[in-house]
Amino acid sequence: MSITVSDPIIWSARILSYLDKTFVYGAAFTNRNYEGEIKDAGSTVRILQIGDVTVGDYTGTLPDAQELTDNSLDLVVDQRKYFNFVVDDVDARRSVLMLVDEGSKRAAYAMSDVRDRFVASFHSAVNAANAYGTDVTPIVIGFGAGEIKPYDAFLELTQRLDEANVGTVDRRIVLPPWFVRAMKAQFGDRASSLGDNITENGMAGTVDGVKIFQSNNVANVAGAKYKVMAGLPVITFADAIVKTSTYSPEKKFGTGVKGLHVFGAKLLQSKAMAVGTFNKGQLSK
Repeated sequence: MSITVSDPIIWSARILSYLDKTFVYGAAFTNRNYEGEIKDAGSTVRILQIGDVTVGDYTGTLPDAQELTDNSLDLVVDQRKYFNFVVDDVDARRSVLMLVDEGSKRAAYAMSDVRDRFVASFHSAVNAANAYGTDVTPIVIGFGAGEIKPYDAFLELTQRLDEANVGTVDRRIVLPPWFVRAMKAQFGDRASSLGDNITENGMAGTVDGVKIFQSNNVANVAGAKYKVMAGLPVITFADAIVKTSTYSPEKKFGTGVKGLHVFGAKLLQSKAMAVGTFNKGQLSK
């Protein structure tokens, strides 16, 4: 079967294959445990969590067995985003697959940017006890007088995770580029895995066993009060391209491609993450 530029199934498959390559917050903090249960925009997935189990002293007899309780959380697929673009007719020497790939990459990048910012907004759902700095008194990161050095701020966030009994395995943090630069400046020329190997999914290396990701979508207000999230991948995320279709645009020679992308997310364990509110200070030493 030949590939045609007007095949919506091919477009949907190619766009999906590129979506996750630029989804930095997805790579850092999300899991897809319930994604197979979504059907369409407006779908709701009920997630059951088991409550704590009591441990007591044994004195020769056991009290009545504890009944397990459950907590239900609803993941609502309430985000609906469209894409709609045109692939112009071109010289026959150009590969149809090349056109599909180029258009898919552009559509996927735009959609990933939207859902990246959506997951970044979950900083507001993090347990307040795990916060370092506030909108009223943000922590100023830099090397000037009275400013906090970036690695020290990093340690403050990991300490909050430690005090919340968050496991040390598979911790992550997403930083804006200026914070990564400041970390490198503080480390100087010493050996560190925080090098220049930032990949497509934004991973920049590790520090103290914490995976460092870099993103321009770290939530901030007017270029200040950056909300830096750290912790485990405990945001359950689900998405799907529920419809893709091709059409002939009225005023162009080409093929139009449009689709509906739906997604939703839920932070299941607010204590498993920490958030820092940071302002940019003097970054040069």
